[in-house]
Amino acid sequence: MNYEFDIELKRNVITNLNEEFGKSLLDLDKCLEIRDKLLEEREEVEKQLDISNADSLIGVSLKDGETFIQNATDVINRSKEVISQIELDLNEIQGVRSDVTTFFHKLNTLQSTLQYMKVILHIDSISQELQKEVHKDDEKCVTLFANLTEVSRNLENFCGNNLRNYLKDTIYFWHNILKEKFSKDFDEILKLIKWPFVSANFSFVVPLQSHIHKLQIVSEYLLQIEIPSESSEPVVTTALLSYFLPLCLPIHLLIQPLKKRFIYHFYGARQTNRVDKPEWYLTQILTWIRDHKDFVEKNIQPVVDRLGLLHIDVRIEFIRGLVQIAVEKLYSDLPNLQFDDFTFSHSVDEALGFDKELRETYDYPANQPSILVVLTQAQVIDKWLAMEKKYATEKMDAMLPPNAPDAFDPLTSDVEDLKITTCADAFITLLQTITERYEVLSQPGHRLQFLDLQLELLDDFRVRLLQLVNAEKGDIIESKIPSIVNSIYYIENVLIDWGAMLHYLSLYYYKNQFETVNQPTSPILSDFDDTPICDTETDTVFAETLSLYIHMRKDNLNNLSESVITEVKFASRDYRRESWSRMKVEKEFRSLSLTQTACPMFEILSKRLHQLQKSLQSKLFTFVWRSIAEQLDTYLFEYLVLDNRFSAGGALQFKFDVTRNLIPLFLQFSERPQNYFTQVMESCNLLNLKKGSALLLRETLLALEGATGVEDTRNKMLKDVGVNYFEPNIAVKVLNQRDDITNRLDID
Repeated sequence: MNYEFDIELKRNVITNLNEEFGKSLLDLDKCLEIRDKLLEEREEVEKQLDISNADSLIGVSLKDGETFIQNATDVINRSKEVISQIELDLNEIQGVRSDVTTFFHKLNTLQSTLQYMKVILHIDSISQELQKEVHKDDEKCVTLFANLTEVSRNLENFCGNNLRNYLKDTIYFWHNILKEKFSKDFDEILKLIKWPFVSANFSFVVPLQSHIHKLQIVSEYLLQIEIPSESSEPVVTTALLSYFLPLCLPIHLLIQPLKKRFIYHFYGARQTNRVDKPEWYLTQILTWIRDHKDFVEKNIQPVVDRLGLLHIDVRIEFIRGLVQIAVEKLYSDLPNLQFDDFTFSHSVDEALGFDKELRETYDYPANQPSILVVLTQAQVIDKWLAMEKKYATEKMDAMLPPNAPDAFDPLTSDVEDLKITTCADAFITLLQTITERYEVLSQPGHRLQFLDLQLELLDDFRVRLLQLVNAEKGDIIESKIPSIVNSIYYIENVLIDWGAMLHYLSLYYYKNQFETVNQPTSPILSDFDDTPICDTETDTVFAETLSLYIHMRKDNLNNLSESVITEVKFASRDYRRESWSRMKVEKEFRSLSLTQTACPMFEILSKRLHQLQKSLQSKLFTFVWRSIAEQLDTYLFEYLVLDNRFSAGGALQFKFDVTRNLIPLFLQFSERPQNYFTQVMESCNLLNLKKGSALLLRETLLALEGATGVEDTRNKMLKDVGVNYFEPNIAVKVLNQRDDITNRLDID
């Protein structure tokens, strides 16, 4: 590496000399001059690098460095001395600092104790004032109680539990005294205004305004002695009633007389207490809501608003209090309901109707607890689901054969030619009824349980339809199968519409959240590019069920079309064996008549298409006739055109049969039915070409066989003679069926 470096260095020196001095290096005097100059420069550099030279750059730098080092050493030594002195001073004042800290701690303790005692004295002072005014001045009592609660709010973050507990006990002590006092006043006023309004002609009794004014004053007092949240204690209650927040005191006292009447009539041995008649007490609750809500809202809500208690809606609280009574009653009846299916189902229906009435008539908010909290308990909702399944199964038994002979009759109200059958409409109504019952449940998990039941019923109904299809014997076109397909298609459309509804979209979201397995890919539901059959592009909760229904519908439609094709094939045997090569051109094209042997085939085809059009829904029929047309096109091409030789007369007669009889038969279903008979139509074009054109076309197609790119003009030539579907080799096969081009030996 050193050797290479030396060579490189020498090379750079030579290059620099050549660039700087050039040809001057060839002059000896000039070279000596350059040498002397460089020696002087080297000597100057050596002087600057000489450490012993005090005037040199390096010498000056070293001297300055030594000076700096000495100064730094002096500073470090002085700092050590200062640190030592500071440590000595700190040790001397440590004792003083400890004494001062102890003094301040004692001072703080004394101040806290003093403040603590002041708070206790303040609480005691308020209590003494309350003791004096409790039977004298109600308004002052309320103000003093408010002062107690204000102290409680100020001590919310205070860590002294003893003081807080003492204050809480004091607040509860006076709250109970004042509550009892004002409650008595409130009850006396309620008697004066004849509350509750249970008389049949209560609307004719107008309470005196002075009584209403007293009621509002006492209500204001009751609202002001509510226990603040920071001092309130958790209420010990059942899990069921934990959904219900405590009522404000005025509403609580308004509810009590109604609750007493309710207990009197609907508990114990009274005749009105009947487990099988839940509508009696639910109707009574609704009646009380109807009769009292306006009074409560008109006379109590202004008091609440005046106090700035914006979170209280007295109408909703009043309804919630009565709903809680209904919940307690239904819950107490549960042990007697569990073992009687009819009574249980009746109670569920009545509870759902009660909840619906509250929501729709009285605008009871969805975020408030309802009677449904009873129905959504684990053991109750399981029973509910079991009963839904039981009754749904019984209804499905009743809506299908043999119990319902008219199950597949179309509805008379079906004005849109949907051909909705009686059983399909009844089944969808059954599912819709189940949805209406459970869609009000607040918990997604509960709604998903009912959705699973609906999916199970959908699958059960599909299996029942499949069993009916398999049980059909004989002529399937005249059987119930077309009506069954209509039923399937109607259910498909309903499920697609339901899948886009907000209710089912939210269930689809929750279902994806709850399930740990991947959801199946959405099935492809379209049948044709012009979409005669319903389709969907998004996943829904019904995706898997839809795929099964669609598969069954397609299978049955294919069976119908194949049944027609089978009959047509059988009826066309003589027509296929017609002497197409011996027919002569005896008449003009317009004067020709249908080949006699084709009559049975066309008669069957016409009859079956008419039957299918009459029995199938329009879009389903479109699927079937197109399938029939495409299969018939392939059949006639493969087993008639390619299996026979054609004379000019035979080709003309075949063209007449196709264009003047077969195509018009489908013209009533489509504007361009020839699009579904491309093979037969193009065969007619090739078979009826003039002989010269046909020979030239055939020879050209054979000559260009194997050509590619620009040279391959075969497709263009075929398009010129009206052939767009056939490949060149197929076109040659058709041309070979002409008697005037080749004979059988040539073809072989």
